[in-house]
Amino acid sequence: MSKYLLLLIFSLSCMQDKKHPSPEAAGYIEEVLDILQKNSVNKKNIDWTILRKKVKEKAGDAQTIADTYPSIHYALTLLGDGHSYFAPVTDVSEDDKGAPPVLHDEIVPGNIGYIRVRYCMGNAKQKQQYVDAILNDIRIRDKQELIGWIVDLRGNFGGDMSPMLAGMGPLLGNGIIGYTQYPDGKESTWRYDKGKFLFEEGSDTIKQEEYILKNNNPFVAVLTDTLTASSGEAVTVAFRARPKTKSFGTHTYGVPTSNQRFDLSDGSNILLTVGVFADRNHNPYRGPIYPDTETTNDKALPEAVNWLKRQNRQ
Repeated sequence: MSKYLLLLIFSLSCMQDKKHPSPEAAGYIEEVLDILQKNSVNKKNIDWTILRKKVKEKAGDAQTIADTYPSIHYALTLLGDGHSYFAPVTDVSEDDKGAPPVLHDEIVPGNIGYIRVRYCMGNAKQKQQYVDAILNDIRIRDKQELIGWIVDLRGNFGGDMSPMLAGMGPLLGNGIIGYTQYPDGKESTWRYDKGKFLFEEGSDTIKQEEYILKNNNPFVAVLTDTLTASSGEAVTVAFRARPKTKSFGTHTYGVPTSNQRFDLSDGSNILLTVGVFADRNHNPYRGPIYPDTETTNDKALPEAVNWLKRQNRQ
């Protein structure tokens, strides 16, 4: 009997010693959950009572804000968008991470223009240099005798979509080139207008001197692979409903969604998925984007070349 009494006393002692989250930790969790519930692209499809309960259970007896970080990562996985990201203030900076892979240009026939659209990251100056580099490539390769262009998005894992779309402006054409759609039914317009890329109505995001192709409205072949992601998928979507365009390769990574940065009270931040990409016909894209012609990575380029040649013979 005494043995059972000791076990009972020990159990009660453990229950009394069990800690609850500190006010600081609990407040931080609420701060994050409020942001997610208000802004997540999937906010209307989530049972927030259940999600909040799961996240708080994961946090357990967190005493410091840093103790809550695993539960914040967990909360983002529960959103189900596959793109949201938590960057704790303790993480290493982007500059301390390894260099991204180098993507080389492919060799194509002289009567075809080729543009490799690489990932884009950096400060405002670097992003402007990125746009200038793409436009310079277009100027150099643009000739009267071109039968079409190849836009190579393979390996483009994302970054900032605005410089990419600004650089592609001469090939995309003036006017609306896509949208970001939000769960409340609103849309933000992507527009290219004579050298300027405008995101949302009237917002001049990127601008440069307008370049007009020698052959207006050319045929364009777009190459994608499973590494084409995020902003790389934004460019994919921008070309999706463009006339005289066909895509080749493999499906994209599958996060054609818009992320917004939310700064937290401890200096950390969340890149939260808040919208989905849609083409110029308002068709939204969720998950991997499949090309018009599915083929292996090594055959994508030659098939694109052959397609452009066939268009020229018609």
